[in-house]
Amino acid sequence: MKNAVTYALLATAITFTGCTTYVGVDNPDNSGSMFSNITGTLTTKYKAEPEVVFNAVKRAVDQQSDIMKRMGETQHNSEGQLFDTTVFARAIGDLEVKINVTKIEDEKTKESYTQVTVKYGFFGNCEQSQQLVSKISANVRR
Repeated sequence: MKNAVTYALLATAITFTGCTTYVGVDNPDNSGSMFSNITGTLTTKYKAEPEVVFNAVKRAVDQQSDIMKRMGETQHNSEGQLFDTTVFARAIGDLEVKINVTKIEDEKTKESYTQVTVKYGFFGNCEQSQQLVSKISANVRR
């Protein structure tokens, strides 16, 4: 019985600490992105302005009209500047796709980035999220 409890605690610790995976994406600004198995989200950063990335997200979703439909978006403005937006879409099988575009600042270098977080489905799908980020990257105008 003691061993069962020990192994259960060990499995729980491994589950909650080892659930972040670094994956490659087609993003020239950040080729190594992070996929969280706990939240099911893929996170990447762009050096472009949030409005540019937001428009690229909408174009990427609209280009995949055979497998995904854009349902809407929420925008939060601060002093006329777009800083946080979520795009909602539905994929085949009625899977919800949420793409969050947020302007962030690196605390060490004081550089501004636009962070994109993709959650494909309820539990997340790393492969589908990577493909969507690839299409977003292709639509970001440099």
